[in-house]
Amino acid sequence: MLTRGSLIYMGQRVVLILFTTLAVSSLVFLGVHSLPGNAFISEHRINPQAIAEIMHHYNLDLPLWDQYRLFMSNLILHGNLGESVINRGVQITPLLLREATVSAEVGGVALLFTVGVGVLLGVIAAIKQNTWIDYVATTTSVIGFSMPNFVIASMLLVFFGVWLYNWTGGAFYYDIGWNGTYGTLGQLPVPAFALGFPYASIVARLTRASMLETIKQDYVRTARAKGLPSRIVITRHALRNALIPVVTILGPLVTGIITGSVVIENIFGIPGLGKEFVTSILNRDYNIVIGVFTFYAGLVGLANLVVDMLYTVIDPRIRY
Repeated sequence: MLTRGSLIYMGQRVVLILFTTLAVSSLVFLGVHSLPGNAFISEHRINPQAIAEIMHHYNLDLPLWDQYRLFMSNLILHGNLGESVINRGVQITPLLLREATVSAEVGGVALLFTVGVGVLLGVIAAIKQNTWIDYVATTTSVIGFSMPNFVIASMLLVFFGVWLYNWTGGAFYYDIGWNGTYGTLGQLPVPAFALGFPYASIVARLTRASMLETIKQDYVRTARAKGLPSRIVITRHALRNALIPVVTILGPLVTGIITGSVVIENIFGIPGLGKEFVTSILNRDYNIVIGVFTFYAGLVGLANLVVDMLYTVIDPRIRY
């Protein structure tokens, strides 16, 4: 339940997020415009008059301070990140909003997998401590934590997209690529798994350690002594308190999933923010680079705010 203190805290955090987003945009803007060269000098644009007209269209012939002032006024007053340098006439804000929904689709499934599978493995490992189940779950977590997501993604593509196709004669395999804007249900699990598995391993290890400490507490032993079923003791009494340390690391994990999508989206050809970020750098489309950094800064801030508010849901004693 939202209290007056919680609303004030959320308002303060939103203001801080906005300030941070603008600060990141400013730093990236100044850094990008300090780079040598521009995106217009190529073999197809050697006409000085044409280059001058394009520079004027994008206000690049103005002093840096005037360019910065125009950029910030458009961003703050209208939410306008400008126009693509490479694809003239393409507005950046609608483009990135659409691509952000694609990244949110993949990242959301990856986050569900991270929390769901991680917590499940951790709880099972703690309940079956020092058994073969515990050893298998722990080993799986160590392997997942040790492997970068791009290695996992490459292995999954080879296994599900090539080997499985050959073994089943094309009857069952992963359809490499991405159909349309949001893909299909069959194309979503593999990139989501590649993105979330390393972080699920972290959640599993932390959940196991937290559960082992929690189930030794007096209130858990009292619940068992009263004759409550083991399932009730684990889910209602032990797990809820064991999740508090897990929620603590969700902020960095969500940040890792957001930034990790840059690699995963390029490997699987997903048209999200990550793929757009790499493409804009290679094409020297500096306006989109600035816009993607702005989106990432805002997404990271909002994700951490949501994680902080989860504390009050898990533990009612926490108030802001």
